[in-house]
Amino acid sequence: MTAIARLFPREKAEKLFKTPTANLASNGSAQHPDKRKAGGHGPTLEDEVVFLLNVDPDDVADDGPHTPAEWWGPFATCVYRWETFMGRQAPVPLMRGPRGGLKLAPKFCEWMMGLPDGWVTDVPDLTREEQIARIGNGVCPQQAHHAFGFLREQLHKALTPPDESAFEDADMSGEWRTPTYEEITHG
Repeated sequence: MTAIARLFPREKAEKLFKTPTANLASNGSAQHPDKRKAGGHGPTLEDEVVFLLNVDPDDVADDGPHTPAEWWGPFATCVYRWETFMGRQAPVPLMRGPRGGLKLAPKFCEWMMGLPDGWVTDVPDLTREEQIARIGNGVCPQQAHHAFGFLREQLHKALTPPDESAFEDADMSGEWRTPTYEEITHG
């Protein structure tokens, strides 16, 4: 068992939704997560939303910063945190399909990925399947911002000449040079 597994035991972990993926719209109908697991596959976001939540496509949340916790079941904590971070309520995660069945709503995927409301779902002439595909192929802007900040910091460290005082006690003669790509990436 790793140190991380001991620090964060699975039974105490928060339940998180699956990530929206590009193939969600072409996977066919949602299945109960237990049925999908019995078939040797992991459940999809659509499986979780359609079968594990206590919400109807026609439900409307009260005015306020958060949707009702009872909508979200085991996912309530993560939804509450993301609503707080995003500064807006989560949209109703379901919609009715053309034959009346329940489907994953693209607006919910858009919200989950941290995109502004309507960023993808208000683009004219995109079908539900195309919207979900584009959202699933996208990047969560908040994660990308963090990653670029980290990479910028690492690059800055690698390309900044060390202070001359760092050489006073060391036997390091010669001029400072820009490290090669291999030196940066492989230590």
